[in-house]
Amino acid sequence: MDIAVISRDIKYKELFQKAGEIKTVLHFDTVKGASIDLDAILLDGDLVTSDQFSAVREIYPDIKVFYKPKEINSDVIMRDINRLCGAYKIIVLNEYLTEQQTVDEIVNHITEKQDYLSKRIVSLFGTHSGAGVSTTVLNLARSLGQRIEEKVLVLSLNSWDPSDYFYHYNGHYLNDLKVDLKTKNLTAARLSEAVSFNKNFYHLAGNRDIKMQRFYQPAEIEHLIKVAQELFDVILIDAGTHFDTAPTVQAYLSSNLRFLITNQEEKGYRGYFPYVFQQLIEPSGGKSNDFMLIVNRYQPANTMISEKVLEEELNMTKAATIPDMGDLGAMAAFKKDLLYDIANDSLYNKNLDLLSNLIISECKLTEKLIVQEDKKQKKGLLSFFLNRQVN
Repeated sequence: MDIAVISRDIKYKELFQKAGEIKTVLHFDTVKGASIDLDAILLDGDLVTSDQFSAVREIYPDIKVFYKPKEINSDVIMRDINRLCGAYKIIVLNEYLTEQQTVDEIVNHITEKQDYLSKRIVSLFGTHSGAGVSTTVLNLARSLGQRIEEKVLVLSLNSWDPSDYFYHYNGHYLNDLKVDLKTKNLTAARLSEAVSFNKNFYHLAGNRDIKMQRFYQPAEIEHLIKVAQELFDVILIDAGTHFDTAPTVQAYLSSNLRFLITNQEEKGYRGYFPYVFQQLIEPSGGKSNDFMLIVNRYQPANTMISEKVLEEELNMTKAATIPDMGDLGAMAAFKKDLLYDIANDSLYNKNLDLLSNLIISECKLTEKLIVQEDKKQKKGLLSFFLNRQVN
């Protein structure tokens, strides 16, 4: 792959040269033609403005073009930039990506294999504390793990909640790896020793050192996720609700599939999250449609907000509604069993399986043969009864 960078920052060229997939890297400080045929070009918003898009496309009509905005302080300006990029078929990058993340993002786009793998990171966030992110992530991992051939890892990156109390956890914790992450010396072998295995998925519990809650750095979490990708095929991240911390922000930046979990408590969908979105997510280029909505512990009462209104309030498409299981949830917690395992063939399980189906499709995962055969048997049985009704 041959690529050109139009930027004042020479570091982009250095990082691209380290990427094994890139053969040649050219660096320009102005928009001009290249002496070789290029596969892609990066436009740095610190140097290139949107009124130069037309000139870029005249010189490079057919290749992939990436644009990284710089210091866009207005959602209106950002919206117009996105529209212009759409018109010129230019891919817009997140303004807050580091140089390394920018390079990784572009390599992911232009290298089919890497793009395929990058879509195997799924992050789940909450509108507020208590929305049920940790519960949902672990039970979703249980559903997904039993259905696919690939290895599933749960990373608990909520600095305020280690999420080690849903079953008999016997692994290490995020804070135990702090030195390895700070020095970027975490190895696949060390991570393999740290995680806990539960039936059909792996889990690294989160931070339990109160003094370290806000001391994780973006590069540390980025390093953790990259090492995890060496060992595991699909990663589910419990990202919590704190979008002002490095673990949550890196979960957002690293994942291609994001879910927002809420319930019918007004403090979440109308009180806390709208401020988080307006003050932290939107200014960094985020949009409401970056997320799919999961309505958790839903109660279909006339006095409570409906699923449809929740979609409208948050301006997101609902992926699933998980019903309130009442005392069964408390029973699962007391027994240290995942709710998925004691709810049997309930509506709770069916909706988690629905989310698993979505992830399997999006991440191009391999469904286990036994699951496929079970589907065929159920389909055949259903057809039998339908035929009897018709006859």
